[in-house]
Amino acid sequence: MKPILLTTAMSLALLGCATESVRNTEDNPISVSGSLMYLERIAMPQETRAIVELQAFTPDGFGVIASMEETFDSQQIPIPFDLEATSFIGSPAVSELRAGLVLDGRIIRASEPVTAFPSTAPVDVGELLLRSFDVRDYGTAMDCGGTEVVFDTIGEHLVMQVGAETFALLQVPAASGVRYESPGDPNTALFNKGAQAEVVVRGEPLPECTIDTAPTGSIRATGNEPPWIATIEGDQLTLITEYGESTQTVQVVNAHRGASVTRYRAASDELAVSLNIRSEVCNDSMTGMPHPYSAVLASPQGVLHGCAGQPIDLLAGHTWEVTLLDGEAPLSEPSMTLQFLPEDGIVAGASSCNRFNAPYTLTGERLELSHAVGTMMLCREEVMAQEQAFKRVLSGIEGFAINADGMLELRGSEGQLLARPSTTEK
Repeated sequence: MKPILLTTAMSLALLGCATESVRNTEDNPISVSGSLMYLERIAMPQETRAIVELQAFTPDGFGVIASMEETFDSQQIPIPFDLEATSFIGSPAVSELRAGLVLDGRIIRASEPVTAFPSTAPVDVGELLLRSFDVRDYGTAMDCGGTEVVFDTIGEHLVMQVGAETFALLQVPAASGVRYESPGDPNTALFNKGAQAEVVVRGEPLPECTIDTAPTGSIRATGNEPPWIATIEGDQLTLITEYGESTQTVQVVNAHRGASVTRYRAASDELAVSLNIRSEVCNDSMTGMPHPYSAVLASPQGVLHGCAGQPIDLLAGHTWEVTLLDGEAPLSEPSMTLQFLPEDGIVAGASSCNRFNAPYTLTGERLELSHAVGTMMLCREEVMAQEQAFKRVLSGIEGFAINADGMLELRGSEGQLLARPSTTEK
């Protein structure tokens, strides 16, 4: 393999990288190797280019410390790569690999970011799996005066999504910041200036864009087999492993909020980890309890999977309208609804004829509702029968789930119900 480009010099990455934190030295090189792979049995056009980048993240910024670019020509997968970069001053730091395929100026496949843990010996990271590229998988989200813009980069290539449109841009020289333009239309461009950016689409500028920051406050992720807990408080990540025997606290050196994934990179002089929090329902592997996020923790000991966030966050914030009660569609009027009110510890709503409320208990393993109380109006016979069936099901609730369509499933010893978020919610 003959790389077209192999560099150990620092190059600026998108989002305002600080050069003083990643500086080269010749006495401790970092060597990382592996191969690129995709699962589909299709041949790539000969002009397809493979790009691999190794980045370093520190408290002061981040940048590419080694990269490789190669045309497919007659290459067959898997395609090996071998990067060597000099180490950087300014620890703590996290090293990360990303690879992609580019065809006709557009990113067509990309790997997820993979945390690398360089040592004094060469490191083989194995195969980087290239999947069909979707800018929303790991792209950066921006708010441009109420318009969401998402972008992602590999090498000098950038893909930008504005509304329903997607644009392929290429990096061009700029006096300051980092500028990308559409090769066929320089009036479509993204000019990055750190925490802000300017976006122009076919000559029409959007309002100044602000890059979404990672969520503040506390975050807790957990997993099983083996058990682990990762908690983020401010700029500190605490990792508990080995059944509580090991507790390590490291500094969050970079937090990046994407359209689908928030990625935390944390390090000390002794330990580097990354934590991915993806916005998707995650069921605990032991209890089945749903959580609002999935979590992936990478450390020198391996990759661990788990869930993050609080289950109540899936329930609260909606008015749920019952669409099935014990497998039967309810009467069209009056409706049955539920609202979970965590500040009061109750679930309230309409039980058909009347209003009701009931205390609930949500543990790490189950959801339980206590006896419901409510108003005592009388309605026609079929409505009252539906109300009694609804209260009976609620009295036996033992758990809940959020299905693939975002519907709430409540189930227990007395039956089950299915509910959807109210169509009147904004």
